[in-house]
Amino acid sequence: MGHQRLGRLPGTRKFRQVIDLIAKGADVADIAAATSIAAESQMIDASNDPAVKQAVWLLTQIPTAARYDDFAAELKRLGLKVGDQPTLIEVVTAVTEAIDRSVRQTGGRTDLGEMAQLSATESLSAVAGRELSDLFGVTPDKVKSAFSGLGTEKQFAVLARDFFSRLARRQLSYFLSRELAQHVGADQRFHSVREHRDFEEALDRHCRETSRIIKEFSGEWFSKHTYEGGITEAKAGRFVHIAFKKLRAELQQRREQVA
Repeated sequence: MGHQRLGRLPGTRKFRQVIDLIAKGADVADIAAATSIAAESQMIDASNDPAVKQAVWLLTQIPTAARYDDFAAELKRLGLKVGDQPTLIEVVTAVTEAIDRSVRQTGGRTDLGEMAQLSATESLSAVAGRELSDLFGVTPDKVKSAFSGLGTEKQFAVLARDFFSRLARRQLSYFLSRELAQHVGADQRFHSVREHRDFEEALDRHCRETSRIIKEFSGEWFSKHTYEGGITEAKAGRFVHIAFKKLRAELQQRREQVA
């Protein structure tokens, strides 16, 4: 996953607690939860971020579009610039471009929005790509089928979990990556670069495990709203708000379990 870097952590009391936890060798769950709490004001407005809403809305719409006979026409209706027989890479690229255009129109580019954009395209590539053994040798029908498969309650839940896992990881890294690097050395939290890398990998696993809570409700949400008038960007924003609320609560609960 990519990383956006903030520099050293802000000097607020809650972020000083995060730094103290890192220095004292606290568990990944403690540090992840404390960072989430410290960054809550920055993270809580995700549902209002234009790029976040657009990214999540497109994740809900592309699988539905793939269920129509003319997949390309439906993608174009969504504002995606694709050819008549879109490939996986072409769809993913079109999603990136569509979010960029939307952000330019609203004037609302943010670091969080960029994280959501990257996470959405990575999730589409990863989850749909599992059904495609050869990205350069598959037929248009197989590409359409791979995306269509994400339109079931079960598979959309997998896609949503993957997206929020990546986004949560990026958010935590946004605040932690530069600070963690300051704690590598003989007398520091991480005695070696390897230990630092092990912690990063553990943080990644922690975010993926935490995002399981998203899988438990997102599929049902997708099914319900798809068949009750369709999913709008406003509905996608409300979904993001609920998802982040659940993620923050899960991070805190996991911290308490290891305390």
